[in-house]
Amino acid sequence: MNNTALRAGAQSANNTHMVFANEEHEKFYFEKLEQARYQDCYHKALIYILGISEEDTRNHFSQIYDIKSGYIKTECLHQGWQTSGSVRVVDFVNIS
Repeated sequence: MNNTALRAGAQSANNTHMVFANEEHEKFYFEKLEQARYQDCYHKALIYILGISEEDTRNHFSQIYDIKSGYIKTECLHQGWQTSGSVRVVDFVNIS
């Protein structure tokens, strides 16, 4: 079985191992990181976390995070698509 979530073979530029939930999560991470204003550890973690859940946060990435300014859009917390899980994720990345 070649499940991306089970293998720790993906490595970032600084040689640390990364485990992704699935191939879509991995693709999302590298795509959005390339577009990000900064590629520091904060933004890497933020993009990784927002990309884990397709339904909750990945599909709503642009409503949660302004990739050009580098800010969380806190007004997204009041949108109808939010779930209790996505609210917790947005709250977490906003205070981190």
